[in-house]
Amino acid sequence: MEGYAKKYHLAVGWNPIDKNGGGSSDIICLKNYQMAEFWIITGAAVTASAAVTMWQGQSVAAAATALGFTRYFDSGCRLKYDTVTVSTAAAAAGETVTGAGAAVGTVYEDTGGEVILYNRNETAYIDNEVLTFSGGKLAAAYGTLFDEDIMIPRVATANTFTITLVHDANRRFMVPISAAMLTPPNDCVMLTIGDPGTPSLMCCFAVLSEPRYHGIPMPSAIYN
Repeated sequence: MEGYAKKYHLAVGWNPIDKNGGGSSDIICLKNYQMAEFWIITGAAVTASAAVTMWQGQSVAAAATALGFTRYFDSGCRLKYDTVTVSTAAAAAGETVTGAGAAVGTVYEDTGGEVILYNRNETAYIDNEVLTFSGGKLAAAYGTLFDEDIMIPRVATANTFTITLVHDANRRFMVPISAAMLTPPNDCVMLTIGDPGTPSLMCCFAVLSEPRYHGIPMPSAIYN
């Protein structure tokens, strides 16, 4: 813990709570840090979606200027396959892989015999089930998915992305924000979540890194 505490600082955006109605995180000050990684962890599945947007400002009292970002990270996993009965080239990024039991995931990369997936629904892939790739390949699952702790880079559209909560239960999302992304004299940043319109348990926190000062305790990021 001392190694962590001398390199990083964790600030709570919001504690685990029902975010029905949407809302904003605490405003984080980057005056003493170069990087803030905003994490959202979702709980039980619901039937709505909510947009994630970032904002910047000059104090922890207000952040009302849109902060553009183009990248975020999404929960991923790996799945091996064999017995290719319809052969095509490696699956393209963005193809879907559907199991016979209705598991669905989106391809980040097909390495040949293994796919790295994101945007996976809650249905499990089953060993030896038929896998149908949207690009035409047919194969069989070799085992079940693994490495569910990996994070996959995604592209944000129009400075936002949407958590589709019915599909994204028990998932992790992360938005990396560097101090260089803020427009001077802004040095504070905030995350907002749109109204999912239904009970939606989730939490948000920010991991601060590349500090100006090292020590225990690390500098606060919720005051400026």
